[in-house]
Amino acid sequence: MDWHLFTASIQGTAHRAAALPNQDAVGSRGDPAQAGGAPLAVAVADGHGDPRHFRSGRGSQLAVDVACELGCEVLAGMGGAAGPDPVRAQLAQRLLPGIVHGWRAAVAEDLDHRPFSAEELRHRHPGDDAVVAYGTTLLLAVFIGRWLAVAQIGDGDMLLVEAGGRVAVPVPPDPSLHGRFTTSLCQDDALAHFRVGALDLDQAPAEVLLLATDGFGNAQATEPWQPGVGADLLAFVRDRGIDWMGEQLPSWAARCASAEGSGDDTTLALLVRSAPPLRP
Repeated sequence: MDWHLFTASIQGTAHRAAALPNQDAVGSRGDPAQAGGAPLAVAVADGHGDPRHFRSGRGSQLAVDVACELGCEVLAGMGGAAGPDPVRAQLAQRLLPGIVHGWRAAVAEDLDHRPFSAEELRHRHPGDDAVVAYGTTLLLAVFIGRWLAVAQIGDGDMLLVEAGGRVAVPVPPDPSLHGRFTTSLCQDDALAHFRVGALDLDQAPAEVLLLATDGFGNAQATEPWQPGVGADLLAFVRDRGIDWMGEQLPSWAARCASAEGSGDDTTLALLVRSAPPLRP
């Protein structure tokens, strides 16, 4: 199964006005054109904007790097799994603990190279572990053979559009998310807050997968927005083509990050399966 991967990350107008950098990150490992063989991992992360998380932009990049590397490493060889349960077991038993441990180790290494400055320490709360400064969400998708394995902690959205037009959210919702509160990799119990899923792409062939930080979902005018956005994405694939979608992605992200959208940093990873010729 060949995929085309496009990404975009735009600083939100609210962050620009507050002189804050773009605290999102996006990354991948593997070749999208070979996703039916070797693993392909794609991730987005959203560093927390609160001053207490003053290195969250760095934390989000470390999360994406660690998750993509381990996603390919741990799930290699799972393409022939007999069912979703073995894939979920690998996620729960090996991949997620590895991500949490690996991210914390990467934070410690980053801190060794660049200790907190006096200015940064002014934002640190008494008793905070150093990882709090790097707090971030994480959304990860790994294609391996017939399987799509997904994992998420915190807010943001994954949207899967099947070839038949069905729009699905491949990870369970988290009822603890509300308002400005999100779960985070920096929590002591981060492992308990991950949600996971495993989808058999032979049974439900996927056409489009979207990973987005919450700047995208918060910019949508209708609720629930997922069915309409999913239908639009599938129509774009068939009427405009894959290359057109890749060209448009930065402008879609910029519109969401604008004052007329959410005003928040907006980061998108869009995967589109090689499609038949365009409709006349």
